[in-house]
Amino acid sequence: MDVLTDLSIKIAEATVPDEIDLAPLIADAFVRGGNEKKSLFAKQESAELGAFGLVDGILLFPWILKGIAIASPFIFQILSIDDSYLADVNNFLGIYDKLKIKEKANQLPEKYSTSLTRLFDTFSSELKASGLPEEQCDKVVSKVLITLLKDPSVSLVFVEKVAGSK
Repeated sequence: MDVLTDLSIKIAEATVPDEIDLAPLIADAFVRGGNEKKSLFAKQESAELGAFGLVDGILLFPWILKGIAIASPFIFQILSIDDSYLADVNNFLGIYDKLKIKEKANQLPEKYSTSLTRLFDTFSSELKASGLPEEQCDKVVSKVLITLLKDPSVSLVFVEKVAGSK
């Protein structure tokens, strides 16, 4: 299984379980770009609301990929974090996911806390554009980051592919 397929499935499992089967196809179309990428953001005629899945007739996974692409400079910084702070970042993300406490980021060195804050702001604003309720946006971002941090070196390749889409 290639990096794009593997991580798209893992991210979908963590964020939009209803879209797991489509995630590799969506990721492939997103990376190829052009009309295929544009069509991912078209409103679907018949859609149902899933966990974080379809929102008002759209698939959420393309919006997650778009958020990853736009927030990629900050994601790169977090994925290349010094190992001594990796546990702190994971702890922060776990707390953030459950309690939504941004102040915990201040316990990290400034370059990481700034990157995390900008990453959440940038990525969340993309998800809000999809119609996802605001309170769910940060949860999705947190779950994506937790998934990416499980294997940072592989995730860097994934993020590069998504960020380099046309």
